[in-house]
Amino acid sequence: MSRHQTGHIFRIRDSWYGRWYRDEIENGVTVRRQHCEKLCERSDQYRSRNDVEPLLADKLKPINENRASAESTLSVVKYFEDFFLPFAESQLKPSTVHGYRGLFRMYLKPHLGKVAMRDFTCRQACELLAKIFETHKLSTKSLRHCKTLLQTVFSHAKRMDVLSGENPVRDATWPKGDKGAKAANKTHAYTTGEVMAMLDVLTGTAKTAVAMMYFCGLRPGEARAAKWTDYEEAKRIIRVQRSIWRKHTTLPKTEESVAPVHVPGVLADLLAELPHSSEYILATPTGRPIDLHNLAARAIVPQLTRCVCGVMESEHQKSNHEFNRDTSLPVWRGFYSARRGIATALADVDNALAAKSHLRHSNVSTTTAHYVKSVDAAAVRAVDKINELFDNANGSGRPN
Repeated sequence: MSRHQTGHIFRIRDSWYGRWYRDEIENGVTVRRQHCEKLCERSDQYRSRNDVEPLLADKLKPINENRASAESTLSVVKYFEDFFLPFAESQLKPSTVHGYRGLFRMYLKPHLGKVAMRDFTCRQACELLAKIFETHKLSTKSLRHCKTLLQTVFSHAKRMDVLSGENPVRDATWPKGDKGAKAANKTHAYTTGEVMAMLDVLTGTAKTAVAMMYFCGLRPGEARAAKWTDYEEAKRIIRVQRSIWRKHTTLPKTEESVAPVHVPGVLADLLAELPHSSEYILATPTGRPIDLHNLAARAIVPQLTRCVCGVMESEHQKSNHEFNRDTSLPVWRGFYSARRGIATALADVDNALAAKSHLRHSNVSTTTAHYVKSVDAAAVRAVDKINELFDNANGSGRPN
């Protein structure tokens, strides 16, 4: 147990300073160092040493009560890199850790400086978020991600007894109003018409990938990880049991995500035509899980672009006027638009609870807030009803 300290107060020009001893981390070892810190400006309120003593007492209280950790003297940057990241790597999914690294490196680290964990305040958190917005012009959603990460770091420090008291980031805000952060761009949900048009154009694995993520409401990582052994053709279900991000195989996002999903007839027919050349349903020629980014760039976008260009050329031949592109033609807006599309369809034809169940969310508010979009009700159907639209649209039954 350390000896009780009263510290030393002294003045330099118009500022009051305090000096005391504290434990610090140096080269991974705890050492005792003398520390000096400015306490306040000299004013009518703080004219003498006696006036300043309460300020120094507040600084010394955690030390005298043995509640001050040596790690709390580390800078926020150092604590994140040496303590929080190793914890995150051992407890969280690789994709989450990757996101944390990128967010911290690009936005937080350049503006944190050398401020210590124990000295970081709510005001500094507000100034930090304002500086990030001023420099990068991030949306409200992106600023919220920055705040959440920083708040998570300080929550970890509290759990480890590095810090005590309130989390300084909890009440932090960023600039709002006309000159403040704007809302993020709206996300898109494919309509049934868009998916029908895409499945008419796409071929092979590209076609199957879009169909799986639309009809089954799978996340991209879940679709990559789906194996033939997960597909029960007789019952027409796919059992979601794992997810793949890059080369890492993990459990799906939540416990509720580990569940069977219904496979409508249009998708069942597509799966029946696929060769079982790999244990994975969406596989490369060598049998590995498909890289969806490459699939979109090398197959989906080129196939859709060729289709649009073909229509444009055909229409141009019919008219000498400037061509206005038909917005009903398929436009690639990413795989998550398929998941939002089926959620919107289910909510419109049935209700939000049906969409929640199909997407395997733990809370219906997540479904309604982020996945269900407002679209023309006549344009959508849900699962089997959507399947009937495909039958009718193609005459003979299924898209080729």
